[in-house]
Amino acid sequence: MYHPGKVVAILSSSDKGIVSADTSVQATLHMWDENVLTMLVAPKIAKSIREGDIVLCDYRPEGGMSVPVPRNVVVKILRGRQSEKMWQEYKEVHEKRNKRENKEKQAQQSYIG
Repeated sequence: MYHPGKVVAILSSSDKGIVSADTSVQATLHMWDENVLTMLVAPKIAKSIREGDIVLCDYRPEGGMSVPVPRNVVVKILRGRQSEKMWQEYKEVHEKRNKRENKEKQAQQSYIG
């Protein structure tokens, strides 16, 4: 399973103000469902990622764990029309879900007077 996110910040050991124990790159992401997460960026694409990019994150479970833990790795960078189309589609699904949940909550409220 993969989830799209929008890059808010890039954290690299080569940046001033960052002291790192390794050379990995992380990205802080605003996810389609309004979560904000910081994930490892796959080394092959680490030099290409930019703020504002739409990315796909690997949420498949890690192998060998007793409970499913997502990998949380940025594996693809999407740009151009395709990226905006995907981002918009996921945001629309999220907005519809929120509206439906709000209606259900309102329906469950009882009048006590």
